[in-house]
Amino acid sequence: MKIAHVADSHWGFGYPGPTPAARFEDITRSMDWVADRIIEEECELVLFAGDAFKDARVFIDRATAEIQAFVAWLRKLSAAGIEVVVISGTPSHDAISAYHLIREMQIPSVQVFTEPDSTAFGDITICCLPGMNRSSFATEPEFAGLPPHEFHRLMTERISDDCECFAGHCGEGPRILMSHLTFDLADTGFEDALLQNEPILTDEAASMFDLVCLGHIHRPQKAGSNVFYSGAPERHNFGDERTTPGFYIHEFSEDDGFYSKFIETPARRFKTIDWCDMDIAAWLDGQVDEFASIKEAIVRVRYSCSEELQKRFDRRSLERALYDAGAFFVAEIRAEVERTERIRDAEVTEDLGPLTALAAWAANQGYDSAEISELQAMTTELMEESL
Repeated sequence: MKIAHVADSHWGFGYPGPTPAARFEDITRSMDWVADRIIEEECELVLFAGDAFKDARVFIDRATAEIQAFVAWLRKLSAAGIEVVVISGTPSHDAISAYHLIREMQIPSVQVFTEPDSTAFGDITICCLPGMNRSSFATEPEFAGLPPHEFHRLMTERISDDCECFAGHCGEGPRILMSHLTFDLADTGFEDALLQNEPILTDEAASMFDLVCLGHIHRPQKAGSNVFYSGAPERHNFGDERTTPGFYIHEFSEDDGFYSKFIETPARRFKTIDWCDMDIAAWLDGQVDEFASIKEAIVRVRYSCSEELQKRFDRRSLERALYDAGAFFVAEIRAEVERTERIRDAEVTEDLGPLTALAAWAANQGYDSAEISELQAMTTELMEESL
């Protein structure tokens, strides 16, 4: 039996690109490629492990287009006779109401879960633990007034209890846990301090299952002995620049258990060009190469140079050259700020509000505008939860 494991499509509008819909079309193209490959591989079951959408709170016209895209993908698999199990993802990305709407469409062979539950496929039990965050627990009396470390501990214990309950009700066949969480042995790609705000799936809880199929982290990987992140089928920002996009196919046999292989998708590339004084001087002298590596890529240029070279440097001419070389979109051309203590003190002080200070710090660290906006959104959510 072949089982496809997909997650984190993040359909949405407004990604940086030549048009507001350009990246939405990229995601749809990659997801169509995934569906075609799943059908070609003759998979019998698809597990979609959450975060179908980019943003939970959107206007109705945008929500309609995003839901239609996901539904079309599900119908394509359904029409091929493939069973699909879907869970909702992180609440800030996936509106539960969207998943309820999809469930009410009663697409043949498609099951949608927004609460912990289980289902069966032959003798395989699939335990579904949808995505959650701090806000999912904050309204419960048991969590009221807890300091952060206790809140984190209790969230993690609650997830472990859910897993133990699932495992206790599974049949004799293989057990699969499908969830949208951070696994404690995973390569997350972000600072460990952020894990204090994340519900965690422990290795002990994961060991109760034969296979764990997760969404949430965009770096495809096998973590621990039986835990897999499918990654995202499409790159979404420069944080994904060096990430290989795709999905997993897990094949089960009675003799050998699960064998897993990763399928890479033809996603849009991101390319960062870092220049120093010598590169700027070479550009001004007409000695820079033809940017062969940027064709059809989303490009950003980060540079540092002397004040004298800065006066001679024309960003618009560089932007034209990048587009002439075939860049899909030039996201930014930005001078790097020398990060001295004086500059940091001038820009980030106690007089600034938390979101303004965060934006100033992130700009000094080289984050692009989309990444800064995401950090500010996360901070806003945490601040609201602490009130």
